[in-house]
Amino acid sequence: KQWYQRRVRGDRNLIAAGMERDWPEGRGIFHNKDKTFLVWVNEEDQTRIISMQKGGDVREVFSRLANGIDAVGKSVKAASGKDFLLDPKYGYIHSCPTNLGTGMRAAREERAAVR
Repeated sequence: KQWYQRRVRGDRNLIAAGMERDWPEGRGIFHNKDKTFLVWVNEEDQTRIISMQKGGDVREVFSRLANGIDAVGKSVKAASGKDFLLDPKYGYIHSCPTNLGTGMRAAREERAAVR
């Protein structure tokens, strides 16, 4: 919470979009025991689903992500009777226009030795 709160409070674009209002109510991060699968609720987007781990097994990370997205989608459908909003032209709708479409991003972090 503290990291996100500092990030929002310092970003005038997120503040202008109303992302700071009602902080911290209605927001949270849910994760598995190993913290390799996380669901952020009402962060910059309404829902951010993350799969990550140390090492180079991209297939395992992606498999966990795909299974997790399916499970979260089924849970949302069971609780609300609704699916994630998918526009036929623009894809999945997000608060940030750079995430239109699949909304999927991939990142890899490597540490280089500095001499």
